[in-house]
Amino acid sequence: MSAAASPPSCPFRPRAGLALFALALALIGGCGKPPPPVDPAGDSVTTKVDPWKTTGPRLKKSTELAECKSALAALSADTGAETGRKLTPITPEVLAALAALVPLSADDSAEVGAPVFTSHDAGYLSDCFYLRDAARALGVAGLPPEQQADRAFAWVCRQVYLYPWLRQLPNGALEPTALPPVAVLRRGYGSGLERMYVFLALAQQLDLDVCLIGGPDAGKVEARGGPVITYTYADTVARAPRGPFWAVGARVGTDVRLYDPWRGTALPVTLNQLRTNPGAATAWFEDKANVSGATPDDAKKATAFLAVPVNALTPRMTMFEAHLKGDLGLRVAIDAKALQARFPDPKPAFWLTAGDYDYGRAARSFFPAEMGGGERNTQRGKLYDIYVLQQIPQAAFQLPAGLDRPDARDRLQGLAAGTLAAAYIEPPNPRERVQRGQFQEAARDVVAKQERFADGLERLRVNKDVPRQIDEWVAGANDVYLQLTRAIEIEKTAPAIEMAQQAINEHWKAPGALYIIDRASAEVGRAEAAYLLALCNHEQAEGAQVRADRATPADADRLRAEAATAWENARAAWRSYEQYVGAHAGFPGRAAHGKALAARAAAHAKK
Repeated sequence: MSAAASPPSCPFRPRAGLALFALALALIGGCGKPPPPVDPAGDSVTTKVDPWKTTGPRLKKSTELAECKSALAALSADTGAETGRKLTPITPEVLAALAALVPLSADDSAEVGAPVFTSHDAGYLSDCFYLRDAARALGVAGLPPEQQADRAFAWVCRQVYLYPWLRQLPNGALEPTALPPVAVLRRGYGSGLERMYVFLALAQQLDLDVCLIGGPDAGKVEARGGPVITYTYADTVARAPRGPFWAVGARVGTDVRLYDPWRGTALPVTLNQLRTNPGAATAWFEDKANVSGATPDDAKKATAFLAVPVNALTPRMTMFEAHLKGDLGLRVAIDAKALQARFPDPKPAFWLTAGDYDYGRAARSFFPAEMGGGERNTQRGKLYDIYVLQQIPQAAFQLPAGLDRPDARDRLQGLAAGTLAAAYIEPPNPRERVQRGQFQEAARDVVAKQERFADGLERLRVNKDVPRQIDEWVAGANDVYLQLTRAIEIEKTAPAIEMAQQAINEHWKAPGALYIIDRASAEVGRAEAAYLLALCNHEQAEGAQVRADRATPADADRLRAEAATAWENARAAWRSYEQYVGAHAGFPGRAAHGKALAARAAAHAKK
């Protein structure tokens, strides 16, 4: 298997700050570690107040991981304090029946059977809040299920452009991945299978019944399996396993509407139509735009499969939803048997193999233990850490020639990467705000960042002496760090070491260091701001169009005019991004994705 290097992008970072970047870089630090896993015994609150009544208001104020951990820890302690308020346990008989329906591993069964909220429950809950906000921002409540599914799928394809991530292992091999939905959204790109994952998670918050479509044996194939397909870009080709499935579907009555995540559109036929007349879609499968590898023969064998998060199957989440769905509008529990029963015959089986990347346990396999997961592959490096590090824009590592001192190089790279990370990674970041429908906050944030990076470029432009000052800084850095080495290894006296360290500190105040950081971060930072601002304007236009399409006669003219204005704003924003798209040359698929969205905005603006 061959693939291009994974594209740099703006990775997700938890509230913990930039500590994980220290795995490979000497980045800026100072932030605390993520909160420890939930410890019900350590957060006990002796109170007669109904804990469910206090949890709702608490989670209305903040839905971040730390708050979800704390709230669930308190619930575990408080609901266990009195006999009548204990969390509903699962009996061995019920667990066995569930495992017969959903192929749970031993770890899955332990998670489902836990008598209190677990550390991974907090991560799952926080992710559900994220998707709840995204679902609300779509503005599709009250529409028929088919229209809700259409708009949800289109949103997924706008937010996640196609590019598969293959991480490089220590032996040089490339390992395909399939990450959990919110990690994919925060990253902004993914494979066709990862688009399916995001659609499944978003549909859960919309109360839509959705499924995966593959061959009869797809349920036995892990996420990293299936035929190898090719993702082609302007100057990059990446080859990666497709996954077991070639479509995703949404139940509409007694039929299933189908979507192709690679083309980003619905199929021209439903699942029932494929089963009764497979030839009706022959042209669709033979079209060169079909990169999934699915064939007319696959259409004849089309089989539906169900996939749900393991944590959604627990009695804890059923109880949580029963008490708090009204307050929080959150869907966290899934009745596997009832879900299966709602689908037409033949009833779909559940997909959950032994693979770590399967949808049901992808989050638990991906996140490290301190973030509510259980990622244990330390011999290959923690997947989450690598995911973060490989998404730092490569410009952050481009340092001037002649800088020989590794400690100085590490510090410069850390500062440049930290500049971009602070702008686009630390929550709440602009991409997250756009996806959660916080458009005004996102726009203000992006504009401020755009101006900041533009100032850096202006410093480089107006000062014609920058190359000389950078060269002088590099030479000076080599000298002062050499003096520190001599003080430590030869002179070995505290005054000599202190004097050398003071010289280093003074040297970092020279403008050459700032110019190096500007040169490494400002151009790509400005381009990222332009892209996110265009995406923000585009989502506002999509929302305005939904409102115009649903308008009553009395409001139709006004809402159509608002939609036209919003589309014109989106078109202008995409045109602005075109000026900076060159800085995103290392992001395979992003320029093409922006161009496609720009064309959509232009088409609507002309109507």
